[in-house]
Amino acid sequence: MIPQFDNIIMTSILFWLDRAIITRGQAFTNYQSVFYPLSNMYYGYYTYGAPFKQMIVDCSISGANIISGVYLNNNFITIGQSGLSGINATEGQLYFSEPINNPSVALSGNYAVKDFNMYLTSKTEEAILFETAYQINPKTYQNPTGLPVGSETYPVIYLKYQGGKNKPLAFGGFDQTVSNVRAIVLSDTVFNLDAVTSIMRDTSRQLVPLMYPSDMPFDALNSVTGDCFNYINATKNKSVDNEYVYINEVNISKSDTRISNATSTLNRNVYSAFVDFELIQNRYPRL
Repeated sequence: MIPQFDNIIMTSILFWLDRAIITRGQAFTNYQSVFYPLSNMYYGYYTYGAPFKQMIVDCSISGANIISGVYLNNNFITIGQSGLSGINATEGQLYFSEPINNPSVALSGNYAVKDFNMYLTSKTEEAILFETAYQINPKTYQNPTGLPVGSETYPVIYLKYQGGKNKPLAFGGFDQTVSNVRAIVLSDTVFNLDAVTSIMRDTSRQLVPLMYPSDMPFDALNSVTGDCFNYINATKNKSVDNEYVYINEVNISKSDTRISNATSTLNRNVYSAFVDFELIQNRYPRL
């Protein structure tokens, strides 16, 4: 099935909100590290992981080291060279078509790591808060190994579609589509929780450009294609109303004491909040 309006909205708010938090909060740190061998994620490719996830791929972020290649035996290589087939910045992984000898010495790179990871999810709030054990993204380079495939790290923001409706607006099938999106925020400190929810609250009454499949910067390995992805360039030609959604309202609710106590039994020092976005677009949904 091809992506529908709700799919496009979720992808668009993910890219837009991720960049808003990174730029307004200066929410990233530049690192240099080696890459370690991991269980292979794709058949026919050898996987090597950094001690961190997620890396920034948007080269419009000022001051961030955007990973466009890595050092192999002190030689800088990019995708397509020396067997490097892909860079999965979301997972902090490299994919090679052939194994690397002694990668903990031979393979290294420079990159920027987000202060808050961000994912789309279909999990329930209960599963995220009470049934998942998280591993903190370290503030300094201290993990002498790569993060394994599928590991859950925090601070993190999960975006979840909460449903919506079409309201008649004018004759001829012109409706106002209302979409509800919830951000489930898990932070390592109260300060960072308040900071990121403050940024999200202040996005109210702003326009979010819609990102279509043709705008996506990733290939089948979830690797960035081309030299880099530039969000500003990818969205600058959006010029008509149906290429945007409007953030009509943002509401924040903090976890109460009962939720905090229940969360702490599995994840100590995790501070949580819910941020609910109401998005609207006037459109002809049946055309």
